[in-house]
Amino acid sequence: MPRMSPWRMVVEALNAESIDRVFGLPGNPIHLVDDLHRHSDIRNILARHEHSGVSLAYAYARITGRPAVCYGNPGPGITNMATALLEANSASLPVIALTNGVPMNTDGMGAFQELDSVSLMRPVTKWATRIVSAETTPWVMQRAFSVAKNGRPGAVFVDLPSDIALQSCPMPAYKRSLERHRSRPDSKSVAEAADRIRQAKQPIIICGSGAVSSVAGANITGLAEKIGAALYTTPGGRGTYAEDHPLCLGQIGLYFTEAGKTYFEESDLVISVGSRLEDFSTGGWTLWPRKARFVQIDIDPQAIGLNLHPDTALVGDAALATADLLAAIDERPAGSAVGRAVAIEKLQSRYVRRIGRQVKQQKKPISGRQVVGAINRVFGKNTIMVHENGGADLWSYYWPYYRVLDAGDCIPMGEQTAMGMGVIGAIAAKMAAPEKNVVCVAGDGALQMAMMELATAAENHCGVTWVVLNNAALGWPQYIQVLEKQATIATNFENSPDFAKLARSQNCKGIRVTEPGKVEAALKSALKSNRLGIPVLVEVQIAKHDYAPHFQTFHREVWELGRK
Repeated sequence: MPRMSPWRMVVEALNAESIDRVFGLPGNPIHLVDDLHRHSDIRNILARHEHSGVSLAYAYARITGRPAVCYGNPGPGITNMATALLEANSASLPVIALTNGVPMNTDGMGAFQELDSVSLMRPVTKWATRIVSAETTPWVMQRAFSVAKNGRPGAVFVDLPSDIALQSCPMPAYKRSLERHRSRPDSKSVAEAADRIRQAKQPIIICGSGAVSSVAGANITGLAEKIGAALYTTPGGRGTYAEDHPLCLGQIGLYFTEAGKTYFEESDLVISVGSRLEDFSTGGWTLWPRKARFVQIDIDPQAIGLNLHPDTALVGDAALATADLLAAIDERPAGSAVGRAVAIEKLQSRYVRRIGRQVKQQKKPISGRQVVGAINRVFGKNTIMVHENGGADLWSYYWPYYRVLDAGDCIPMGEQTAMGMGVIGAIAAKMAAPEKNVVCVAGDGALQMAMMELATAAENHCGVTWVVLNNAALGWPQYIQVLEKQATIATNFENSPDFAKLARSQNCKGIRVTEPGKVEAALKSALKSNRLGIPVLVEVQIAKHDYAPHFQTFHREVWELGRK
């Protein structure tokens, strides 16, 4: 067996696993960075913060569907990674974080940047471990990739103490991890689910992030077309299918629109595919059809019945489970299914036309709905939408104000909704899919949490567009203050940056828009620059507390705010 250090073996593992980029920043470059340079062609993407390295890996994993790797430093470098790893794990994304830890031979003695990193990371990852013996490095790395991508995918943390990391010892050759294991549900459950579908008069299908990661969109739309079911997603499920599909009625929970909510409430069968049906997607598990049966499909047995009890459960990969359902319902669509499909298409087309007229209206102050509608028209198909998390930028979440026009072209956060990660992640989305347009819609609050990374986009010639909806406030918290008739304390930005100038200072293009008639021209200019590899920030001055209708309804009826 050849002698090598653990870091060299880590690089051998990354080569074998076809990793083409790693994201992060070095403390001591002899840990990982030097071996990457000398023994691989893997690109090292320098971020400005350890949190950013994980955020970049998050978006890269979402777009490629494969494990993505980031790295950081001891002590505060590790704590800086925790938030984004929590988000990656919540979003079921295979992100592997590598860090060089403090020496094992001084463990507990007060070493510089000492931290019990594994205990810290266990609650926020799928697996957290420390390499305590150099020769175990190949096994740990293989296990890290296997755990990250199998079952419900998730984040993995590997700490390599700095003294062990540089020890040279005989190492067995690295064996690439097996391809993702995909399981099917048992035939009895499939048959039972098929019977429930045949009996249903108004079935609907809800897609979560599991439907995206298993690339189940074609099977799901085929099933919907065969049984005459309306299609919905959670935010994580956006991108399962193109949202101009005639059976699409948007998202659920906080993200309902009028047409979708009406049809949803009258459903008598809900088929959930790859979703844990978290709080915001269900209004705290209250926004649910009262008379509906429930078929739940999930690869993770622990997700079954987590909050809503299914009548039938199918444990297995979303693509395989829906393929089995299609096969079990092998007859041609019944007349009732065809009739349902026609009714859904009519409901959708009427609603899309109505919203289409709204988003073309140009009023001052500018509405977020006008901006996201213009993004859809200007950037069109072949565009990845990267979401941020705040009141104003939720316009990009609401179908059909913005529609994801190609399967796979959406990056949301998980239920942790860590602000700033979308701003950063847009850069990696462009690296993962350079042939696509990439747009991130962000509020001014989220942008200020990540604005140091605009330089990273410029440095890597990533032609992305950030559209910053600027209301000079933390809009969502302030909206709650307004509803509850409280003083607007600690939510106004009384000294905001000039975001366009900030972008230009980091070698990006910056455009500031204050007139509604100039929104579309600014976006066209951004797209033109993006095609030359130039990142662009478009700052749009928008109205305060201008939100989608159901966003407002949700606050009143689910959270019971503003009733005093």
